Amino acid sequence: MNSLSPKLSREERVLFLVCLVFLTAFLLVILFRGSFFAIDVKVNLWIPSMQSSSLTVMAEGIAIVFDTTSLVIFSLILAAFLFIKNYRAQSLLLLGAMGGDALIVSVVKSLDHITRPMNGIMVDSGFSFPSGHSAGVIVFCGVLAYFAWQHWKNARARALFVTGVAVITGVVGFDRLYLNVHWFSDVIGGWMFGIFWLSFSLLIFQLLQTAGKFQSERFRLIAKYLFAMAIVVVAFIVVMGLLGDYLP
Repeated sequence: MNSLSPKLSREERVLFLVCLVFLTAFLLVILFRGSFFAIDVKVNLWIPSMQSSSLTVMAEGIAIVFDTTSLVIFSLILAAFLFIKNYRAQSLLLLGAMGGDALIVSVVKSLDHITRPMNGIMVDSGFSFPSGHSAGVIVFCGVLAYFAWQHWKNARARALFVTGVAVITGVVGFDRLYLNVHWFSDVIGGWMFGIFWLSFSLLIFQLLQTAGKFQSERFRLIAKYLFAMAIVVVAFIVVMGLLGDYLP
């Protein structure tokens, strides 16, 4: 870390530290997941005591809006808008961050083979750990917060936006527990991975930006091809997600 510090800006050092801390936290959750068994069961059995028909309708709506496939589709639409407006680097950041999140979460789910709770009040396919909704909402909203932070200099506006992201993240995480489609440790793992992947994506973006890569003629030439490749990958993720065989 000390050898890297002189070469990195303060913001980049913070991102590097956050990335390292939350990657470690995510790996520890995987390693000691069995230790969460008691609290997983307690939370799962407590949730039905607060369920109601009106809350369930709201919870199901939140689940649909913040589903990994939905967020990837939103990302594709927004990335296309950014690309047209000549924010090509930001467009690729959004697609890369969300596409990478969806793919890695799917791989981890397939490797861990953790089954979902049996008392879910809505059908959800795929394995349980980590929660794709919890990770995806952090990455998606986090990238948007980063864009806002770069363009909004008003401290109050920044604080309100960051607070809004934190609230949405909490609501989506609780929503997964309310619907009993995830264990408590799934949500914690999703949050840990989401923060890691968000900070990693932003760190890479910052390093490339500091190095002037986005202003180079080479980047201008290959940006369209990179965007086209990203669309193909994202389209594959969306199709597999809609088929229900790939994404959470």
